Amino acid sequence: MSNKPVNLYEAKWISTGGSCCTPMIRKVVELPKVKSAQIVIAGLGFYEVYINGKKVSDDLFLPLNTDFHERPDVLYRGVPYDEKMRHRLYCPIYDITSYLKEGINTLCFVMGPGWYEIPNECYQYGNIKLCYAVSYLDENGEEYWLGSGEDHKWKQSYVKKANLFQGEFHDYADFDEEWMLPEYDDSDWEMVTVEQAPDTVLYEQDCPADKVIRHISPKLIEKKGDVCIYDAGELITGYPVLVSEAPAGTEITVMYGELLNKKGRLAKANVYKQKTIFITDGTRREMHCRFTWFGFRYFEVTGNAQVVDCAVIHSDVAVNSDFSSNSKTLNWIREAYIRTQLDNMHCGIPSDCPHVERRGYTGDGQLTCSAAMMQLDARKFYRKWIGDIADCQDSITGHMQYTAPYIPSGGGPGGWGCAIVMVPYIYYKNYGDTEILKELYPQMLHWFDYLENHSEGDLVVSDRKGEWCLGDWCVPTMGFVNNMDAIYIPAPLVNTYFYIKSMEIVLEIGTIIGKNEADEELRQKIRRKKKALEDTFFDPETGDFAENQQGSNSFAVDLGIGDERTFKNMLAHYEKIGKYDTGIFATDVLTRILFERDENDLAIALLTSEKPDTFYSRMMLGATTIPEYWTGHRSQCHPMFGAVSRYLFEYILGIRQKADSVRYEKVVIEPKCMTTITEAKGYITTASGVISVNYDKERIRISVPEKTEAVLLLDGKEYLLKSGTEITMLK
Repeated sequence: MSNKPVNLYEAKWISTGGSCCTPMIRKVVELPKVKSAQIVIAGLGFYEVYINGKKVSDDLFLPLNTDFHERPDVLYRGVPYDEKMRHRLYCPIYDITSYLKEGINTLCFVMGPGWYEIPNECYQYGNIKLCYAVSYLDENGEEYWLGSGEDHKWKQSYVKKANLFQGEFHDYADFDEEWMLPEYDDSDWEMVTVEQAPDTVLYEQDCPADKVIRHISPKLIEKKGDVCIYDAGELITGYPVLVSEAPAGTEITVMYGELLNKKGRLAKANVYKQKTIFITDGTRREMHCRFTWFGFRYFEVTGNAQVVDCAVIHSDVAVNSDFSSNSKTLNWIREAYIRTQLDNMHCGIPSDCPHVERRGYTGDGQLTCSAAMMQLDARKFYRKWIGDIADCQDSITGHMQYTAPYIPSGGGPGGWGCAIVMVPYIYYKNYGDTEILKELYPQMLHWFDYLENHSEGDLVVSDRKGEWCLGDWCVPTMGFVNNMDAIYIPAPLVNTYFYIKSMEIVLEIGTIIGKNEADEELRQKIRRKKKALEDTFFDPETGDFAENQQGSNSFAVDLGIGDERTFKNMLAHYEKIGKYDTGIFATDVLTRILFERDENDLAIALLTSEKPDTFYSRMMLGATTIPEYWTGHRSQCHPMFGAVSRYLFEYILGIRQKADSVRYEKVVIEPKCMTTITEAKGYITTASGVISVNYDKERIRISVPEKTEAVLLLDGKEYLLKSGTEITMLK
């Protein structure tokens, strides 16, 4: 995947020896006048870099989250984890020429635990550590280097406690104004410990890091005693910035939440232990977190402090699309999805939620990657995450994890594990990268071997012992998190569906990369497994699969099994109930099938349904993001149901690739809902350029980039679109 290795020369890994996870580290060095210089940083634990008192970059929360290296033997619930996975660490490279000066320089680092050192057996790798190398050219063009080693010193910073999930504790009595100065007296500081290099592969980072993307001025909505309650106006990830000049020793507490209760305070169920405590030193200071972000809309400040800002933070991924229409609900779906997706892009992974788990669930990521790649400038971001997915496959059995990077989590072998096929393929369709397909093709086949070994009667029925084996998830009638009784759609149906779809895609991938040795075996398996689905779940008296529950028929229709009644019954069911009764996977499959088969009015009716537990109901409750459950309980910021936002572009605007196209080099423009959605406009930015559509009751305007083959299908007629031009047509 074109990762470049980095050169750390002979620099050594240094740490506090496990004594502190929030240290300040410094080194003083004398340098000649330099012509050019750069620094390469390998960190295990979050770090910030300062040279001569100036922060080297505005990147936040590095290193990117990966499966850093092997963890201790006892990992989860006391069970040794014996799977063999790959490990990697990304290292940023910064040009530091302008930061250095001739003579004495100070190189300083502030560290926090990040994803590396968390007091929880699901996450713990070890104690934080750091390795860096500075290479420079002197005035004569001679190259030299210096780096981390025994001559560094450390001291705990004013950040006394830091936890990625639960927040931080700052004591400004220990805030040191001068520790980055060369003449600072560090005689009472500790010497660093030199550690053995971790067994991992170091790569140059090109995936965008987290940054402060924008700023919000929160609104004070109520003051109750010494508690001030603020509304950011939308659910964001980041943190508020406070200013205080309260007397030394004053405690200021900030708590963060998604919702308010009936009394106007933070709803306890949506706080998720997110909290920051600041102890003042009597000096006017700005205060905010250093080593984590929070997911919140509302926050409570207790104590004598003013809120001056809310920093919105996520991966530096740009929105390069737009959509609007005469439907407020469709507009909300798109806006809420974009906000939810960005809120869940941190440290190089697309997470399930930005507060409770923050994990790179392959189910959520697989579902939404097409919508994300269509609407965001996400090429480098997803290239990195595909590496995480590949790393987390067991090289012995072929088993795929439910999260990437790996953290023990719930999921299933179909909608989760098949990400090893789905995400690279969708990446290829958007960006035309065949190298990823060539590299991962053997791993895809290895995954199929695993699924075969966990099948009975040609149905996928199990996963690794002790793991979950879900089919679909988050149906609207579902109870709280662990109550799965309301999921009636059979898990083997869903898991086998994804297995079949993945094999069909791998057949296509084999043709793309010239690997066809497995084709006949794959075709035989596809035939057998389709027959097994019909034999097990199809009712010949009704034409339904699994009683047409929770989208069961949609999976069958998408595979081309069943009979004409299967599709008709599916239509009749959703025309009758007028809303989704589906989980995260069936919602997407059902919506796509309806559009593909020109049942556009029904697709729009489901998307815009005004019944309870729908997109509309969330909008009317003032939500700005998409919740985990249709019912709105638990997390208010899960992107998976937003996967359907891609269809606003593909079918309402009508921008679709032809089947034999990549990079949107061949495009069909076919708006399918112009009688229902009478006004719509928007664009996407493809690897080939911007494609835009704008229509109302009278006309349609289309713009396509140069060298793009495009046709407009409208009222049964086909119009060739000249590349690089804009046309106007009367309907």
